[in-house]
Formats: sequence, C-alpha cells, structure tokens
Amino acid sequence: MKLSVTIDAPDDSDGNSKANPDFNDPRISEVLEEYLREIFPASKKYDAAEVSLTFMPPEEIRALNRDYRDVDEATDVLSFPMIDETAGMPEGMPLMLGDIVICPEEVSRLHPELSEREAMCLMVAHSFLHLLGYDHDTEEKESAMWTKQDEISRRLLEVLD
Repeated sequence: MKLSVTIDAPDDSDGNSKANPDFNDPRISEVLEEYLREIFPASKKYDAAEVSLTFMPPEEIRALNRDYRDVDEATDVLSFPMIDETAGMPEGMPLMLGDIVICPEEVSRLHPELSEREAMCLMVAHSFLHLLGYDHDTEEKESAMWTKQDEISRRLLEVLD
C-alpha cells in the first residue's frame, strides 16, 4: 500500500506556495504509511491511501472552526476524518483518510516553546491520529493519543533532520 499526502497552500504575493517545504519530502508519507499500517490494519486491503494537508491563514481556519465545530476562533489544526465514509469503498479505490488543515501562524502562536519544524510535525502527527480515530476526550484516550503522537512526531523529525 502506498500513502500519498497531497499538499495545498495559498500562494504569496510573488506566486510562491506558502506550504511548509518539509512536508513535500516523500519520507513524510513513508513514516505516516508505517503508522497507518500499524494503527489501522484494515488499510492492508487497499493498494493506496490518501491524506490531504492544507495550510491556510488564520481567518480561513477560523471560518472552518466556526462552521464545523461552532468555535468562532482561529486554531492551530483541524482534522476531517473520512474513514467511516470510505469503509465501504469498492476494491481498487484508494482509502481516503481525510483532510488535515494547519494554520502556521496559529501553530507558532500556540506553541512558542517549539521550533517551527517541531510544532509542524506535532500538528501533523496529532491530526493524522484523529484521522485514524484517536481522540483525547477522556484521560485514558488522551494518554494513549499523546504517547503515539509523540512517537510519530519524533519519527517525522528524525527523517527531516
């Protein structure tokens, strides 16, 4: 199975993508693919899986947060899992895991103790786990999610260094 991460980001005034260049690295997809196989064994029946990673400014993520979570403020990351919707996907179709939306400005603001690279890896790991069904709405679930999130984040950092 091959996991592909599709990246979308607005362009700056010169027409250059504002996407974090670290996440164009194919090793990011390889790390996430390893964890996908471990965490979601049903993924083995698919030849391919897809994740969308979108970078957006505070005003846009605020609108998403308001529209989908009824929270009228910008946030660092949002996850939109699709696994339940793709459970009955026909054979030969890719497993659509869902969308990760990151606001780099909010990541920097909310995680000043981390380097930009560390914070972005943490956000990708956190959101990826949400796509796979992890949550942090109880102490037990939070502990399990934080442990796995730290593991994935460290692996992402290792491949980027």
